[in-house]
Amino acid sequence: MPFTVADYILKRLSQHQVDTLFGVPAAYGAPLFDAVGAHDIKPVVTTTDLEAGYAADGYARTKGLGVVSVANGVGVLSMINAIAGAFVERSPVVVVNGGPNAANLANLKELDVLFSHSTGQPDGDLNAYRLVTASAARAEQAADVPALVDHAISTAIRRKRPVYLEVNRAIWTADCTPPDSSLPVTNPAVGTEEQLAITIIGLIRAATKPVLIVGLEIQRYGLAGTMADLIAKLGIRWSAQVPAKSVLSEEEDGWVGIFAPPSSQPAAVQEADLIVMLGCVFPSSYATFIRNGTNRIVTAYDGKVKIKNGTKQDADILALMSALVAEAAKQAPQPVPAAVDPAPPPASGPLTYAQVFDRVGAALDDSWLVIPDTFLGSASAANLPVKGRDGYLSGAVWASIGHSVAAAVGASFGSSRRPLVICGDGGFHTSAQALSTFAHYCRNPVVLVIDNGVYGLEQYIIDSSYYNDPNAAPKPYVVLNPWDFAKFAHSLGLGVRNTYSVDTAAELAQALADAAESAAPALIVAKVSPRSLPSLLP
Repeated sequence: MPFTVADYILKRLSQHQVDTLFGVPAAYGAPLFDAVGAHDIKPVVTTTDLEAGYAADGYARTKGLGVVSVANGVGVLSMINAIAGAFVERSPVVVVNGGPNAANLANLKELDVLFSHSTGQPDGDLNAYRLVTASAARAEQAADVPALVDHAISTAIRRKRPVYLEVNRAIWTADCTPPDSSLPVTNPAVGTEEQLAITIIGLIRAATKPVLIVGLEIQRYGLAGTMADLIAKLGIRWSAQVPAKSVLSEEEDGWVGIFAPPSSQPAAVQEADLIVMLGCVFPSSYATFIRNGTNRIVTAYDGKVKIKNGTKQDADILALMSALVAEAAKQAPQPVPAAVDPAPPPASGPLTYAQVFDRVGAALDDSWLVIPDTFLGSASAANLPVKGRDGYLSGAVWASIGHSVAAAVGASFGSSRRPLVICGDGGFHTSAQALSTFAHYCRNPVVLVIDNGVYGLEQYIIDSSYYNDPNAAPKPYVVLNPWDFAKFAHSLGLGVRNTYSVDTAAELAQALADAAESAAPALIVAKVSPRSLPSLLP
């Protein structure tokens, strides 16, 4: 059989352990889906284009690289929110789009006749994706494909960012030379790393209360083992930003708690005279902390290192981490306290926001992958006692509600852990159709929806006094249309025995236990008062 353009793309992806193609097939890109069988890649067709993007993102965060293909125009523009989140949070997703052929472009230019799903701009999709990817290109001829594909996939892996490849729909089945070499997937050392490591380790040794904060790039670049080695060799207290929660086990010595200003700032971080932040990406909530602490902060991310108030210097994070470990090994480590795992309170009484997280925390073991949404309980979710490494997946920086449910689709294929989604009812409304994908592909995520009837986080941000005043009404535009969640889930393929509605702590504990015993996907609706607040707030 001839080796085609579609084969080249899929072959390169399979060489990097990609075994799932997410998407919503369309005429311009259908040949890519037709070709997957020859490459041991399974297609997963989602209910919406946005879900496809979130799913590919969840897969990439757990597997290391993801791929998605949807319709040009209507599909890729619908999905752009998911890819923007992947860009911000360093998730390497390859977007493959079937694009217009030469005749389509000629008709547009010469006759003003739109091609399918066109905005009237020949490069509309391409230009849109240039804003949210590390590489965006169009393959016009089959001869262009090897170089463009290799560049795109290499860039995604090296930079941990999404990339976009648009393929002339006329060339999918054209002959193409098979790949004959491996791709460069690491960045070369800059040459500054050793001296920077000497400086940083020197500052840590000279500090009286240093603390290290683990960032999401540590997970993306596979540096968890190196980071654990660095912490052990230094004997340093350490924290993690929310997207890097569980990159290292929180049961390891020196753990002081999650760092997520302003809601969660462990005393060890607040009192530190030196804070070394490795691989962190800073959401807006960090602004005051960073601005007020530049004289005690060292940062390393995006190929740059900044030491206190100095200028940024180029440095590859892999080479820098290796150099830091080598330098730290030159002296014996300091002793640090063991991590503490507090026992949760017993299950009793009507369900509150706080009790939801108590019961989830009590149910967690190292089989679960916790995937919280952006909602009123985000900060409390970030402080759950997740067990082991790689047990947490969060879109906490981009903060798009609904990400969690759809990301669990991809994570269920990419991770050996079972997804446990925790979201508000408002967030669930935006991506609830993903339950259908769970059922259709026999995936087993458990989705816990906290049902309070309102967009709780929006109400809190706009007017938090509502939660303390029993006579106050919520803003009318945050009140949700009440759903019959169980009937909805049944209509999408979840069994009656796998849907639960609970309003006491004991019932929630039992529902979590029952769902854990089943191999089927489950929906647990936890009903709380509209005025109930979690212990920690975003």
